[in-house]
Amino acid sequence: MNFKKTMFALAVGSAGIVGSMSAHAVAVNAGDVLSIQTPSLNGSGYVIAGTGSFFAMDTNGDGFFKPAERVALSQGTTGLVIGTTTTAGASHGGAPIATDTNAVTAPWNFFKNTGSDFIASPVTGDTTNGLDFSGWRVTWNGIPSINMGGGTQDCGSTSDGVCINPASGADIGGIFNNGTGMATFAWNGIYGDTYTIDYSAVVPQGDPSGFGGVGYSLHLQGTVTAAAPVPEASTYGMMLAGLGLVGFMARRRARA
Repeated sequence: MNFKKTMFALAVGSAGIVGSMSAHAVAVNAGDVLSIQTPSLNGSGYVIAGTGSFFAMDTNGDGFFKPAERVALSQGTTGLVIGTTTTAGASHGGAPIATDTNAVTAPWNFFKNTGSDFIASPVTGDTTNGLDFSGWRVTWNGIPSINMGGGTQDCGSTSDGVCINPASGADIGGIFNNGTGMATFAWNGIYGDTYTIDYSAVVPQGDPSGFGGVGYSLHLQGTVTAAAPVPEASTYGMMLAGLGLVGFMARRRARA
């Protein structure tokens, strides 16, 4: 009887430990690579949600991100590399051309002009607290940098003085950037498995793009690849020793 009670207690304790472990945050490490999965399109050419990566802009101002407002995203030259920054990629009038490049995402077409995403400050975080997207930036139609790292804030009415248009100094209502910039992040912690990131922001008021105050939604999904391991000092020593041995044997053969 005592043996059974002991085994039962161990089983309960083990289950508690496993449950506690599963509740812990899963963090990404510097150098980990998040690939950008290209989404599927429906018969109308619109992005099918849940099949890949895209961003959307509430261009009609109805408070919803509809299929027609989604822009498909695909892998750039690097994908999203945790703990690093990137420079702005292709940005010009007209559709993307063959020579256009960008690191995180491939250049995209929005309102018949080319843009791309880049990271001004490193993305870091975990599945509990989210990922810091305060450095998320967009370049589009030749505009060097549009700050999309601010998150959203309810500014209330147009006469409460809560939010001010930085371009005109006038009070504004609706939603505005407040500097939070956190994205939700889902991943099971197993390299090679799928992740999803969901992030929302607002184009800054007075932005030269002409889309100031327009809501922005970003959905990224793909797989997580571990950072390439850095050889330890002992490994370097073994490599050097091996090279020395090869050189020694070559000299012996030469003398013979």
